Amino acid sequence: MRFSLHTADWIVIGLYLCATLGAGIWARSKLENGRHSYFLADRSLPWWWAGISIAATTFAADTPLAITGIIANRGLSGNWLWFAWIGVHAAVVVYFAARWHRSGVVTDAELISLRYSGRPADVLRTARALLYGVVYNCIILGWVLRAMVKIVTPFADWPSWAPGLVAALGTVWPSGSGLGGPSEGLTIIALVSIVALYSSLGGIRGVILTDIFQLALALLGAFWLAVVAWDQVGGGSGLSARLFALYGADHTVLDLFPSVERGWLSLLDVGSFVFGLYLVVQSYANIPADGGGYLMQRLNSTATPKDAVRASGLFMVIHYVVRVWPWFCVGLVAIVAFPVGSEGSVGALGALVAKDRELAYPILMGQLLPPLVLGLMIASLLGAFMSTVDTHINWGASYLVSDLFLRLVPTASPRAQLRVARLSVVGFAVAAVLVSFRIGTIEGAWKWIAVLGAALGVPTALRWVWFRVSATAELGAMAIGLLTAIVLSVAKIWPYELNLLAISGSSVLGLLLGIAIGPSTDPRQLERFRAQVEPLGSWPGRPLAKTARQLTRLGATFLALIAGTLLLFYAGFCTLIRSNLLWAALSFISGALLFGLSLRSVTRTANSDRTDDRSPSDD
Repeated sequence: MRFSLHTADWIVIGLYLCATLGAGIWARSKLENGRHSYFLADRSLPWWWAGISIAATTFAADTPLAITGIIANRGLSGNWLWFAWIGVHAAVVVYFAARWHRSGVVTDAELISLRYSGRPADVLRTARALLYGVVYNCIILGWVLRAMVKIVTPFADWPSWAPGLVAALGTVWPSGSGLGGPSEGLTIIALVSIVALYSSLGGIRGVILTDIFQLALALLGAFWLAVVAWDQVGGGSGLSARLFALYGADHTVLDLFPSVERGWLSLLDVGSFVFGLYLVVQSYANIPADGGGYLMQRLNSTATPKDAVRASGLFMVIHYVVRVWPWFCVGLVAIVAFPVGSEGSVGALGALVAKDRELAYPILMGQLLPPLVLGLMIASLLGAFMSTVDTHINWGASYLVSDLFLRLVPTASPRAQLRVARLSVVGFAVAAVLVSFRIGTIEGAWKWIAVLGAALGVPTALRWVWFRVSATAELGAMAIGLLTAIVLSVAKIWPYELNLLAISGSSVLGLLLGIAIGPSTDPRQLERFRAQVEPLGSWPGRPLAKTARQLTRLGATFLALIAGTLLLFYAGFCTLIRSNLLWAALSFISGALLFGLSLRSVTRTANSDRTDDRSPSDD
């Protein structure tokens, strides 16, 4: 399957690649010495830069393809497997964003040395740095590279452009590689090389600047394809009629919520309450429960805690309200253009889609978009791909410098830190390509990453609100959780979803055991953490009545923020799918009010907790 690109398409793609390199060169001139400059841009970036950058990173090239496959298999409701992350992201806005900024750390692993004391803290920090900085990062990068192969395969024709180069590479290229053959591999290697070049030059400032441009381009391409595809099926009414004709009156494609009695939820053979609990565990199994990782890095690159809150709020709007609908529209059109179970009825392209439903997205691009626009769309997906890769190699390098290198060589000069940082960026780029060769086993590796996340989620969140959580407790949660995971993987008696619940529950037992038998954190360390980060919850010297009052206010704001976000999302559903403008308007107005009031409440108190902690009620 090949789609020919015109000269105009190549011009657009070439201009985009030149712009990304230009941004990296510009950012290099702004770079000061040291890791704080390279990884946090000296904590000087505008809040909207950080918010857009987070959204750009989560818009990987594989995202629209994955959603296309989810809709084909489970309908719109299948997207709750990632929509469940809304709870973690809302908690970041309401609680964690300002506190991450106050911590001043470069990596989330570095927070362990601020929060805990003793040898267990050193062990835990090293384990976290290796897990998230190396293993987790390389797996994600390998997954993203594999998805990009699906996009570039129909458009990159290296055998015609450079047959000699393809033949030479084919002699050493591993057979059955997750990157496809040497033709696909050449495209990926070229793109990763460009990313490594511009991201190593300018550090996080160059990465974020290119992210802004890349997200704008990615959204433009996604909306353009969605509008063309939506018009092809006659809009919402035409789509409903086609779905009725293809899948019958009782189809569940457009249901926003999964049903217990029918559909994919029943596959779990558990009640809706347990499934809801699974979604909670699934959310923090794939994202650090406290919003750590690259999200924290972006928040800490802003100037103030209030800016960090605004950045996380902007990300929520883009992620859950703005960009989901072009993906959903194309995914719905795909199951009409290539009916599920009857793909062969639409020719050779349908046969390809039957083997991999995610391929429907790039195939629709080639079918529906004219020259120049197709080039813009490919450039937009290149932007989505590169914004994810540049973030992960820069973020991964931050662990190697801050949590490993500087602990071994604490007297390293700022210039030496920059050298190690740039070498680490290049090293991660190479590692990503190598991991992709084994992409056939990535699905199992992803599940193990989720398993580890399930084992760490509860202690990761509790460390911010309960002083009795210690480094030993976190290590105990990790050990018991992983032991449970090994037993369940060998026994194979439960599905993956129930395994996650069991692992998370067992990790809580390990946490409590570690608290009971392990050493407590030094009270002086706890006081330093409280003074700098200003956490809420149960801490020495804080009256119980005040703690309850603060957490009640926090919980109400948290629920209001989630409700506002979901109402804004529902406004889009009413507009596009149900064509009900009255409900769309009501949902939008009420959602905007809830979201705006919640964000205003959080930003107003972002710098006031220190004053609260020193109020007379503490005396």
